[in-house]
Amino acid sequence: MIIGGAEPPTNVPTDTAVRLPLGLRVLYMVIFGVTFWILIWVLLVTVVAQLILTLLAGQVNPDLLRFSKGLSRYITQVVEFVTFLNEKPPFPFAPWPDLNGAP
Repeated sequence: MIIGGAEPPTNVPTDTAVRLPLGLRVLYMVIFGVTFWILIWVLLVTVVAQLILTLLAGQVNPDLLRFSKGLSRYITQVVEFVTFLNEKPPFPFAPWPDLNGAP
C-alpha cells in the first residue's frame, strides 16, 4: 500500500531497467512522429486501393488485407511508443509485428 492511499497507475511502464535515455527517446520520438505521418498516407492509399479492388473484383484482395493487418499493428506499435505506453521502439529496432499473434 502506498502512503496516502493512492496506487500508482497500472498503464505506465515501471521497468526502469529497459528505459531509453531521455535524449535518445526524444530523437526516436521525432523519427517515429515523421514515420507516423508517412504511415497515415500509406494507410490512405491502402484504403483507397482496397476499395477500388473490392468494387472491381467483388471481394477483398487477400494480399492487400494481409498488408493492412501488418500496417495496422505497426501503427499501433508506433503510437504506443510515442505516447510512452511502451518503452520498446518498433521496427526497425524490433521485428516487424507478428501477423498471427495478438496485436
